[in-house]
Amino acid sequence: MEPSRVELDTMEERRHVAETTHPGDQVDCEVRMSKPTAPPENADNIAPLDRKALASLLVQHMSNSWGLRTAEFAVYLFLVTLFPDTLLPASIYGFVNTGVAILLSGWAGRLVDEHHNLEIVRVSITTIKLAACAQYGASLVLLYGFGHVDGLVARPWSTPVTSGMFSIVVVGGCIHTISGTTIAVAVEREWVTTIAGASSAHLTTLNTYMRRIDLFCKLVAPLFVSLLTSAASYRFAAIFLCGVEGVCLLFEQLWITFSYRRFPALREAQAARETARRERSSISQSPSPTVQSAPVLSRVWKKMGARLKEAALDWREFAQYPIFLSSLAISWLYLTVLSFDGTMLSYLKSHAYSDPFLAGMRGLNVVAGLAGTLAMPFMEKKLGLIRAGNWSIWSEVVCLIPVLVVLYAGAPSDGMRAAGWNAALLFGGMMLSRIGLWAFDLCQLKELQLALAAHPRRNSLTALQYSMQNVADLLKYVLTIALSKPSQFKYAALASFVSVFAGASTYLVYVKKERGHVLHHGIGDMIPLLKRKHT
Repeated sequence: MEPSRVELDTMEERRHVAETTHPGDQVDCEVRMSKPTAPPENADNIAPLDRKALASLLVQHMSNSWGLRTAEFAVYLFLVTLFPDTLLPASIYGFVNTGVAILLSGWAGRLVDEHHNLEIVRVSITTIKLAACAQYGASLVLLYGFGHVDGLVARPWSTPVTSGMFSIVVVGGCIHTISGTTIAVAVEREWVTTIAGASSAHLTTLNTYMRRIDLFCKLVAPLFVSLLTSAASYRFAAIFLCGVEGVCLLFEQLWITFSYRRFPALREAQAARETARRERSSISQSPSPTVQSAPVLSRVWKKMGARLKEAALDWREFAQYPIFLSSLAISWLYLTVLSFDGTMLSYLKSHAYSDPFLAGMRGLNVVAGLAGTLAMPFMEKKLGLIRAGNWSIWSEVVCLIPVLVVLYAGAPSDGMRAAGWNAALLFGGMMLSRIGLWAFDLCQLKELQLALAAHPRRNSLTALQYSMQNVADLLKYVLTIALSKPSQFKYAALASFVSVFAGASTYLVYVKKERGHVLHHGIGDMIPLLKRKHT
């Protein structure tokens, strides 16, 4: 049976990764090439996924993702409700959380590399649930302490009590963010890659299921929180959500162990890492008497310096990999206000769009994102992984063009509703762009997993992508603070479009490096979706 075009593309990509590995990674390259990997598309040599084990892992991910998305929406909702006269508390909360994520995401990845995966996940689950409970508790104190007047808090936010409770919310949010990053690196990156093994199809399946659960929770969790606040009250919502976190803490602590034990590959990989770690420690475990007798403060400073040196070396090594360009491309996409976040919602509210209408449009955007996760496996099969990513990100750029145009041509004045054609292009373009966005997200995730699959510190390097994304997110906050008026939203939208275009252009460079060309010659190769499959 002759190999298909996708198989040839896959072999070409693997050969190029081996050839472009720099000398410092020679050992890693040998491990990668000596690893017994069967051709991903040959289903005869690959055992199917254990359905019960997979279901247990997805249930765990559903519980974790639900808590993340619920807290993400509820905390901002409580802040906006508690401090209706200013957006400063919500801006400070988002800015500090993103800044901490930039500084500590790499450290979170190293925790996964240096500790037992199951234990670090269990500790992170406990930490993230307690942090969420602290946030809900602090919000509840404010809600009870100041009371509601027509649904709004009627006191300034700068009093000692509000400042103290707000500090708890911010610190809890930072802990929540870092714990979430640790779980994401351990489960969504490390475990998924290990479970998939040599099967590209299994890796696509696992990534797709994970992303669909994320999108489902992103759609339903805010609706659930809104139902609690409207049907009962904000106080009841805070109490109820805090109770849910407590129940989920007990459930996830038991269930994550059950899920881990269902996959023998995870235990085998952990045993191999511990053996390698013991060998490294036995070699380096000979501190000199001078170091042992050094003052505590001196040892702390030396340890901090060593950590900073490790981080710098990680960044240097990551930047030398071709996959760095792919990571940089997706990071550009985070510097955007062209999504249904607080900034764009504020702009749309200033143009008299109702809450039910905006909730419906947000729901349609999430549904479009789910469609992107359905399209990605089909595109990968027809185009190959890298070309599927290229088509996806440029489709997002094309779909955002009419969105940008209507913000400058025919845009209504503040307080006025847009014309029908203007609204259709705005919301239609936004919705269609989500298909390309989420399809590209899945493509890039798989590229990263494959590129670092055999690296001994793959979690440390993977976490650096989180840092890059958080830097772009932080720049978005700076952009929205500088352009905070609804009339200035179009300038923020233009900067966002430029950022998305820069991401697509960066990915083109990655495609050129990996494949040696951007477009094939001939109509059949340039439009492969229209080409008949040879038998």
